[in-house]
Amino acid sequence: MMRKKTTLGFALTCVLVAAAIAFTVGYLIAGNKVKTITATTATTGVDNAQLEEVESVIKENYLGTINEADLVTGMCKGYVEGLGDSSVKYVTAKEYADYNKTTSGETIIYRNFGKGIGYMQFLGFTDSTKTSFSNALNDFSNSSTSKVTMLVFDLRNCSTGDISVAAQLLDMLLPEGETIAGVDKAGNRTVLYTSDQSSIDYDIAILVNGNTSGVAEIFASTLNAYGKAIIVGTTTKGDCVQTEAIQLKSGDYVLIPNLYYVTKGQQTYSNAGIVPTNVVELSVADQKAFDSSTLDIAVDQQFLAAVKALGVNDVVLPNADTDTDSSSKASTDTDKSSDSDSSKSSSDTDTEAVSSEELDPHWDDEEYWDNQDNDDEEYYDDDEYYDDDEYYEDEDWED
Repeated sequence: MMRKKTTLGFALTCVLVAAAIAFTVGYLIAGNKVKTITATTATTGVDNAQLEEVESVIKENYLGTINEADLVTGMCKGYVEGLGDSSVKYVTAKEYADYNKTTSGETIIYRNFGKGIGYMQFLGFTDSTKTSFSNALNDFSNSSTSKVTMLVFDLRNCSTGDISVAAQLLDMLLPEGETIAGVDKAGNRTVLYTSDQSSIDYDIAILVNGNTSGVAEIFASTLNAYGKAIIVGTTTKGDCVQTEAIQLKSGDYVLIPNLYYVTKGQQTYSNAGIVPTNVVELSVADQKAFDSSTLDIAVDQQFLAAVKALGVNDVVLPNADTDTDSSSKASTDTDKSSDSDSSKSSSDTDTEAVSSEELDPHWDDEEYWDNQDNDDEEYYDDDEYYDDDEYYEDEDWED
């Protein structure tokens, strides 16, 4: 009996040990597999069976070579894209560096149109923008032909920039007080930027459209909230959020909105956009021309509406005193275009110019001249030949 009992106990012990080992090994294998699939994704409680199935299908059937690093990057991007929010992005370290390069060096193109109107086209809000902005204001105030008292800020298609740069410009333009605040997902409000007592006094009109977003929107809405600017154009994109670049251990980044920008009075335009004070649409043809930088500002209905909103109905275009930022390539191209147009206009005027003296009333009277016996000299007036085709045909003139 004792032997039989001992054998049964031993056997039972072995079964329990084997079960424990099997469970542990199975757990580790399964755990490692799940860990491999979800290592770069925060666990959300979502069933990973589908991911495991995809992994299995690829490993069993894929003819190419699997690059584990690229696979992980692709999985991370796919996770972010699965949010369905284009404002959230997963970018590699190289992509982030390239992104910063493309958004640097942008500045302001500015012109003095006379009648007190100064125009600034913002290509972005970057480190060089404040310098360009100050240069423009200095040129406007020191103009020998027309001192600027009103400004038109063109923020159409402006979508990039640094919020701190916009805050610096707002500080120059606004009186003392809060300029930009932020509200997080929990509703906590934080004052981000303020302005001091000193401010520059201008009447301002701001041009916006559906491609005006981000920093440009908060810049425009803050000036409007203070009653310092009229907004003209079409409703903006509605992307007034702070996007933070969070660097991962791998060196890659997640660009994610984590704060709603709000203006004075807790107003935010995220997901709604800024509705202009004066809504003015461009025609389809004019919009295409504007997007390709070929729209003549003399027929730009949004610009003309902005000028009119400032109380000027007779600004002279395009024969304006032109001041531009030579550091900007776009500005240089504009100058060349402007100079070319001006030259052409001047040339056309010279070609069409005639003598200030009145012509002889008989200059094109064929019968009158047929009865006259005059020298060739009498066919001149202020060193110009008379335009008598028939006379020239009958006479033997030298070239």
